[in-house]
Amino acid sequence: MKHAVAAGSLLCFLAAPQARAEEARPEAPVEAQAEALERAPALVSWKRTLCLYTLCFLEPLLPDLRREWGDGAHWVLSWPLHPWATPPLDVPGPTLIVSPFVEPQLRLRPSTFRLLAGARVSAFPDTSRFGVLAEGAGVWGGDGKGGVAGVGLTYDLIERHRDTQPWTVSVVVRRAWTDAGARTDVSLDVTVPLAMFFGTRIPAPEDAGPSSK
Repeated sequence: MKHAVAAGSLLCFLAAPQARAEEARPEAPVEAQAEALERAPALVSWKRTLCLYTLCFLEPLLPDLRREWGDGAHWVLSWPLHPWATPPLDVPGPTLIVSPFVEPQLRLRPSTFRLLAGARVSAFPDTSRFGVLAEGAGVWGGDGKGGVAGVGLTYDLIERHRDTQPWTVSVVVRRAWTDAGARTDVSLDVTVPLAMFFGTRIPAPEDAGPSSK
């Protein structure tokens, strides 16, 4: 009889934490939010791994090829460097993502070096990976200095999340106005922000009790 009572007491002791956890469990909508937060690191890790296996981390080193028209037709090599992109901005309407960039350019025959610095804004309908983009930048180089504006169509290869970086393929048309004249170019642009390889932000666990100083 004593053994039975002891066994029953042990079972009650082991079940108590589980019962308290069940009582403290939040409602279904909160659970769904928690699941969404938990899957973010896995999504980021998978996106980064896929990028590594497909060698997309070499993208900043490989130049984009642009076709330019202005004072004649030229081929231009460009290295757009996007250090990071903002999380999807919570605004009415489509999802917005802002990405600053620096872009060295080399025009071929005759060769001229340029440097662009500006920002890109991408807009995606909430349920689509297809979107549009607009960008603005300043340009300085051997063939004049001035401003650049561009528009294009873009596609995000992996679903968006506040902890992911956009990995996009875009067709971009740019117009540059400089003190040496105006020019237009078009390119196929692959963008991988460098922050994809810097690690993933993981929220700290909530403090269950009062803090002590």
